[in-house]
Amino acid sequence: MRTLALLCWATLPALAQDAPRDPTALPPALRGALAAPAADAASAPAAPAIRQVVFSNGRGYVVQRGRRYGVGERLDGARIERITEQAVWLREAGQVRREPLYGGVEKRPPPAEARRTGAKKNSQEKQP
Repeated sequence: MRTLALLCWATLPALAQDAPRDPTALPPALRGALAAPAADAASAPAAPAIRQVVFSNGRGYVVQRGRRYGVGERLDGARIERITEQAVWLREAGQVRREPLYGGVEKRPPPAEARRTGAKKNSQEKQP
């Protein structure tokens, strides 16, 4: 019992030092490590996030902040080179980059066998 009391008394100064620390705050070592990449990201120009493309009379347009931008127009400093259903190509600083509209989704034609027979996989309809 006496040993337990002595052990508790010895750890009181260490506990008193940690008491004012906010339990929701990051430890100082992590705060410094996370601050450097955040500062680099803040100084880099943000690429325009393309969320919507519309097609009218055979032409594609990027819709950004309530305005339509066509091929050849500037969107946040980048020139629009090409617009398709899957992606938009932007030219910035002499480089062309592809901005996919739906990351990880790819549109492909059906297999040749399905096109030839006209059959649909997992179809609930009865064939005549």
